[in-house]
Amino acid sequence: MKKIVITASLLIGLVGAGYSQDTPLRKGDKEVPAHREMKSAEARAKMSTDALEKKLNLTPEQKEKVYALQLERANKMGKIQEADAEYRKNQIEKRKELIAEAEKKMNKILTEDQQKTLEEMKAKGKERMQNNRRLMHRP
Repeated sequence: MKKIVITASLLIGLVGAGYSQDTPLRKGDKEVPAHREMKSAEARAKMSTDALEKKLNLTPEQKEKVYALQLERANKMGKIQEADAEYRKNQIEKRKELIAEAEKKMNKILTEDQQKTLEEMKAKGKERMQNNRRLMHRP
């Protein structure tokens, strides 16, 4: 009986230690771990070529051609990702401008008391949204 209790305690301790490891970083976190950093197109092409070489037993000529193809693909994908990031940035800026413009127009229509009430409503909505995000991203 004593052995069973000791074994169970050790097992629970090991499982607990496994769960207490650092949680993976999420989208909004500041630091990006080294394994999640964007690698260069050459590095991505080499990694995928090496993986294909192992799985498909490529000849040296095939490996060279596959690397060239993977490098071309990686370069094109990098350009697409950069363009997408720039597009998203521009869309965010446009939305902010539209919101600011609408707020100015709204403030011309509303009284001061109504403006204060509207600001309070916005603050409550923002807080509620942040709470919902926290609940969704709990580890």
